[in-house]
Amino acid sequence: MALDVVVIDPVRETVPAEWPELVRAAGLPAIWHDDLLVRLAWFARQPAYMALVTDGGTPCALFHARHRGARPPRRFRGTSPRLLPGLVECHLAPYVTTPGYAFHPESGTAERAAAVKAFERGMAHRLGLRCAGVVYRQVIDEDRPIFRGHVIRPGEPEAVVDNRWGGVEEYLRDLPGDDRRHMRRVERLVSEDPGVRAAVETSIDGADAGRLLSVVQHRYRGRFTVPVPVPALYFEMLSGRPGIRFLTYRRPDGELLAYALQVDDGRTLLCQGWGTRDRSDGGRPHLYFDHFLRQVYQLIEDGREKMIMGKSMYELKRRFGARLSPLYAAATLR
Repeated sequence: MALDVVVIDPVRETVPAEWPELVRAAGLPAIWHDDLLVRLAWFARQPAYMALVTDGGTPCALFHARHRGARPPRRFRGTSPRLLPGLVECHLAPYVTTPGYAFHPESGTAERAAAVKAFERGMAHRLGLRCAGVVYRQVIDEDRPIFRGHVIRPGEPEAVVDNRWGGVEEYLRDLPGDDRRHMRRVERLVSEDPGVRAAVETSIDGADAGRLLSVVQHRYRGRFTVPVPVPALYFEMLSGRPGIRFLTYRRPDGELLAYALQVDDGRTLLCQGWGTRDRSDGGRPHLYFDHFLRQVYQLIEDGREKMIMGKSMYELKRRFGARLSPLYAAATLR
């Protein structure tokens, strides 16, 4: 198999025309659209790269990654991290919780493993000594054979709800009694709250969405981490695209209280983000519980196979019928 790879810096170079072709062929959601990723690259703290692997001119794999350079020594503090050795971290911007690789649906394990090797060769050629290694985040269990020769370690799992119900009432009956009563109570409290209007929207004001997301990011950030803000332009560019929905909670005057970004690729619903006002800023109780319940209802009504609820808050998500799906990190040195 003779594979070719094109690695570009989307800030400076043009995305290959085959990128959207493979996005369509693989049924990838709107978050893989090339124009969206190009705009995000302009806001990134670390340089972003997009790679296309082709087999005889036919696109077979896509990769999105960032280069995380080492911090320069104090005496060389003026040195740009772009010029220092670092890791290529493969994930899809703007969140590190979305895999940064995708393959043609008709490719097998051997073809996909070869595409991974081609991507790594391409990054090493592009970055030279700056590429000390490549790390892949969010590797699912069935993809582990693709990363032959890599160091693979378990990571934090994600919560997944498999759609096994014929309707919403069947789903609620399947829950333990205490959880079912709690869900019904939350649903009633939110629906009867005169200060809240819930809706499903296809577009949202980017500044509002980014600001409310930052509230959640800062609330749960690590002790020594600084959250990377998601630009308003990201939400504005997502608005109106196929498979993109915003589950919103607004005041009667239309002011945004909270929202959830839901990405639908026709098979899977992805809970991509949650933003909310702080209680001191007029935030309302119970909305976090309610938005997951509404998304499970959406999963059942739309007949999708599963819903990915994301990481953390596992005990809470189990109450919605979620299971924990293992994830791994795969790494190799160059």
